[in-house]
Amino acid sequence: MNKEELFETLGDIDEKNVKNAREYKHSKFSKFQRFGALVAVAAVAIVAIAVTPLFNKNTEDPFGIKYPSSMKTVLASYPAPIGGGMTSEEFAETDEYWDSIIALRDRYDTTMGYPGKMASYYSAISGQLLTGDDENTVCSPLNTYIALTMLAELSDGNTRQQILDLLGAKDLTELRRDVKSIWESNYVNAPYLKSLLANSVWLNKEYSFNEATLKSLAENYYASSFVGTPGSEDMDKALRDWTNANTGNLLTEFTKDMSLDPSTVLELVSTIYFKATWEDKFYESQNTEETFHGTEGDTTATMMHQSGVMNFYETEKFTAIGLDLFGSGTMYFYLPKDGVDVNALASDPDVLTITRDSEYASAGMPTVNISLPKFKVSQKTDLLPVLAALGVTDALDPELADFSPVTTTGTDLFVNKANHAALVEVDEEGVTGAAYTEIAMVEGCMISTDEVDFTLDRPFMFVVTGGDESVLFTGMVKNVE
Repeated sequence: MNKEELFETLGDIDEKNVKNAREYKHSKFSKFQRFGALVAVAAVAIVAIAVTPLFNKNTEDPFGIKYPSSMKTVLASYPAPIGGGMTSEEFAETDEYWDSIIALRDRYDTTMGYPGKMASYYSAISGQLLTGDDENTVCSPLNTYIALTMLAELSDGNTRQQILDLLGAKDLTELRRDVKSIWESNYVNAPYLKSLLANSVWLNKEYSFNEATLKSLAENYYASSFVGTPGSEDMDKALRDWTNANTGNLLTEFTKDMSLDPSTVLELVSTIYFKATWEDKFYESQNTEETFHGTEGDTTATMMHQSGVMNFYETEKFTAIGLDLFGSGTMYFYLPKDGVDVNALASDPDVLTITRDSEYASAGMPTVNISLPKFKVSQKTDLLPVLAALGVTDALDPELADFSPVTTTGTDLFVNKANHAALVEVDEEGVTGAAYTEIAMVEGCMISTDEVDFTLDRPFMFVVTGGDESVLFTGMVKNVE
């Protein structure tokens, strides 16, 4: 496949249609039905990879990173940003709107059913990563899912089966198809929306790797390949630079110590960067300073306010609302009822059900007076005990792990490091998020007129979905500084 044939991206928006969309959004259609019927923001970025001989030297990087000559690289090919550097307002005046809307709707159509299929995994990983005592927590279920699909690609036998069982996939063929479709639905690089996914594989030059396996990582997971000397200053810096660039430099507090152990044979790194604006923005002039009743005591928080007619959800454990993101999905907020620990929501199946069905458990369409604190939450987690708790045990055991597809010599490998870091920030403009997952292997030796006040002044949970309802981020806010 030639580079020139890789992709075509279209997108634009009309201000009049945006006004119509906002007036229409309060109908009781599902979010995607509304999106298909109205004229909202749209852009599709269909990613493809150039099939080139592996390990050709290539130092061209979209972020301008110059990789050292001591390393061999093959960089995945992604679409250039659409809009030619225009602002959201300028891009809205172009003539590509209708083709873009149709293309994006068709793209979302291909994966709208996938989040339901993956709900069991999303609940399982959130239940493991979000529960805690007093600390705020956050993770990216989609990011960990993509990283584990790559790990499945490298494995075989019962090692692979345990990963497939966790991800809810019948076989590797199905998993490849699913993750490729999800990737292409959620990759958008437009003036009004950034939803950028990236993968990489970091390889020890002293080993001979199975080219068919690496080609599959490139073609199905858009993974860039880097070959060098683990533990060297050059390779460690390249790893940090690549990860920082692909997470918007938002996770530098965690990546500053990121390095490859000299014994590393292979490391997988998957990233996501997300930035979207509210469909209906908050205004700083309406902010107030209020008390947030956190698990560590009361603090003063900057509260943002707005009111609007919207779906209001209620179950035995929580009430919830969803705020639409311009051109993307929705950010849901869950307030536990009195006597319910916010941690109990992390694995509650009703939490994700409402993200896929706007009618589910809806308590009508009241006018909701929202009070939402500005917040920023970040976290880094060791995934090794999490994977073990979720049934992925063979991959961590040097005597049981089967990663035979990785090398041409069948070298015995096992996973000795797995980390996940994520950040979500919410302000008047919208939502910004970033996450990375790294997995390393070493050689084995071992409607209504009612009004509702929805005031998030105590611990709450949130979920951020993409345009196809994929769960991009989840988190718990227990304290606000």
